[in-house]
Amino acid sequence: MNAPVDIGSLAPVAHRSAWMAGEMKDASKWLVRLPQAVLDELMAEAARMDRASLVSISRHAVDAARLPRAAAALAEIEHEIMTGLGFALIKGLDPELDDGMLKACYWTMLNLMGKPISQNSYGDLLTDVMDTGKKLGGARVRGYQTNANLKFHTDRASLVTLLCVRGARAGGYSRIASAISVFNELLAQRPDVARVLFHGLNFMSIEEGGEQTITRIPIYNLHEHVLSVRYSRNSMATAILNGAPFTDVEKEALEVVDRLAEDPRLCLDMTFERGDIQAVNNFTTLHARTEFEDYDEPHLKRRLTRGWLATNTRRAVGAHFHDYFGVPTTLKRQSD
Repeated sequence: MNAPVDIGSLAPVAHRSAWMAGEMKDASKWLVRLPQAVLDELMAEAARMDRASLVSISRHAVDAARLPRAAAALAEIEHEIMTGLGFALIKGLDPELDDGMLKACYWTMLNLMGKPISQNSYGDLLTDVMDTGKKLGGARVRGYQTNANLKFHTDRASLVTLLCVRGARAGGYSRIASAISVFNELLAQRPDVARVLFHGLNFMSIEEGGEQTITRIPIYNLHEHVLSVRYSRNSMATAILNGAPFTDVEKEALEVVDRLAEDPRLCLDMTFERGDIQAVNNFTTLHARTEFEDYDEPHLKRRLTRGWLATNTRRAVGAHFHDYFGVPTTLKRQSD
């Protein structure tokens, strides 16, 4: 249980990560285009890999010493995301590359920004984000396996990245909002809700191979004068559906955060094109996705590839972020 927080003693956070949507209309603030020299190194490294599957790609050890330009460029991008605005959209990969080359270049980039970590009970370092026909709300269903609208949330890693392989027939837009700006709005409008969020809400693990335990986690946490967020929104909704205790005040707190994050003053929408890579700092930035309609043909269906990172740049965070270094591997696929 966390010690009570004196909300009256807290002040709004003045930092680049506390942005408003209007300030981000100039896409040059967050759009990064990789120079050709960096792309050449990424392509050369990708050509070394077994690109038959995500598993074979993720077994490839990337040697940064072979990639001096790319290593310097990606380190700078990663540091800016983790200490600055909190997000970026990285462009430059040729959309004419085949899927394997795109994913291999992406894997190389991830390894130059930090350490890829397990995203599920199978220990996958790269996962496909696509509609598998499952329905959100099931006790073992993760949002990325569905086509549902995903409310604003954070993921269980320092940095979440997405490579666009193919878009949907309709919908599936990415939305982001500054969790720090949401906090500033809470201080101004609803300090009572801010107090609830510091105290914590019930979260239920929905890992396929993990115990369905209920844990109370603080949504906002101040550690060494650094404010961070952990907003496992979909897991909290699943917890409510599966009987986890939530008071009316706590349910209202979720609704208030959702409403603020979706406020046009705070919410920035962006679209992905093939080869684009979005990177989001999970300590400062909330992300969401609209519901999408897919193509009927399997080879045309929406597909993103996701990587989670323990970044090279570390942040002062509370003890409840101890599990941001990979989901424990507890299951094995028959094909492994």
